[in-house]
Amino acid sequence: MIRAVLLSLFIMLVAGCYNPLNRVTADRYGQTCREAEASERLDVAEEACRRALINVRIGHLGSEAESEELYNFSRIKLQLGKQAEAEELLKESLKIQEELSPQNQAKIGRRLTNLAIVFGNLGRFKDAWPYLERLLAISDQYTGQERIVVKTLFEKYAGEYEKLGLQSQAAQLSEKAKAL
Repeated sequence: MIRAVLLSLFIMLVAGCYNPLNRVTADRYGQTCREAEASERLDVAEEACRRALINVRIGHLGSEAESEELYNFSRIKLQLGKQAEAEELLKESLKIQEELSPQNQAKIGRRLTNLAIVFGNLGRFKDAWPYLERLLAISDQYTGQERIVVKTLFEKYAGEYEKLGLQSQAAQLSEKAKAL
C-alpha cells in the first residue's frame, strides 16, 4: 500500500516537471517556426508550428499560449494555400481568445481579419460578413501595416458585396475603408 502511494506521489512529481520542459520545447519550436517563415521555408515552419502547438497542449501551458500557437499555425497554413485547415485553426483560436479575460481586441481582430482572408480566398464572401462586421467595430485601433491590411480587406469586400447585391454591407465597408 505504501509502495502504491509513493509511486503515485512520484508520478505526480514527475508529471509536474513536464510543464517547464514543454514550455521550453514549445518556445523552441515556435522560434523555429518564425525563423523558417522569415526565410520562406514554409514546410519547415508548418512542422515546427505543429510541434509548438502539440507541446503547448501536452504541457497544459494555458489557453493564451494555445490560442497564440493555433494562430501562428493558421498563418502558415494560409500561406501554404491550405485554406480549410487555416479556417479550422483560426476558428479554434478565435473561440479561445474570446473566452480569455480580459479580452484582447487587437488579437481578436487579427483572427477575424485572417478568417475574412480565408473566406475571400475560398470565394465564400457571404460567410465572411459576421467576422467583417465585428472587425468594423474595432478596426480604428490598428495602426501601420495592420491598418493598411484591414483597409484593403474592407475595400476588396466592398467591391465583392456590391457585385453580390449586398449594398448595405458594401456601403459600411467602403465608408470604414475611407475613414481608415
